[in-house]
Amino acid sequence: MDSENTQNTEAVETAEISETERLKAELDVLQAELKAAKEKYIRLYADFDNFRKRSVQDLESAHRAGKFEAVRSLLGALDDLERALGFAQAKPQDLIPGVKTVLENFARNLKGMGVEPVPGVGSVFDPRLHEAIGAVEGEEGKVMHVYQQGFQYGDALVRPARVVVGNGVQSADKTQNREN
Repeated sequence: MDSENTQNTEAVETAEISETERLKAELDVLQAELKAAKEKYIRLYADFDNFRKRSVQDLESAHRAGKFEAVRSLLGALDDLERALGFAQAKPQDLIPGVKTVLENFARNLKGMGVEPVPGVGSVFDPRLHEAIGAVEGEEGKVMHVYQQGFQYGDALVRPARVVVGNGVQSADKTQNREN
C-alpha cells in the first residue's frame, strides 16, 4: 500500500507540476501578447499625435498662404492709388479716370478671389443679403439705392449691402405719367 500511495502521490505531484508548467507557459504567451499590444498602442498613439500636429501646421500654412495671396492681389490697388495721387498733383482733372481704373482693377481682383457683389439697385430686398437703412417712395420691396455695397464669398455673406428700399408708395408725378 505504501508503494501505491507513493505512486499516487507522485502522479498527483507530476500532474500538478505539468499543470503549473502549462499555466506558466500560458502566462508567458499572454504577457508577450500584452507587451506587443502595448507597443502597438504606443506606436499608434505617437502616429496619431504626429498626424494631429501636422494637420495643425498644414491648416496654419494654408491660412497664411490664403492671406498672402489676398494681400498680394490688393497691393496692385495700392500701387495704382499711389500713381493716381502722383498724377493728380500734376493734372487734377486726370484723377477721376485713374481712380475709376483703380476701382475696376480692385473689383476684378476681388472677383478673382471669389468675392462677388450683392445684388443692388432694382433687385428684390433680401434680408439675408441686405440691411435696410431707410425707405423711400418706390416699388415695394425693391432696392432703390445702395449706400454701401455688400459682398459674398461663395455662399457666405462677407458684408450685407446697406440699402434704401421702396415702400410701395408712388409719387404723384409717376402716377400722372402712367395715366397719360
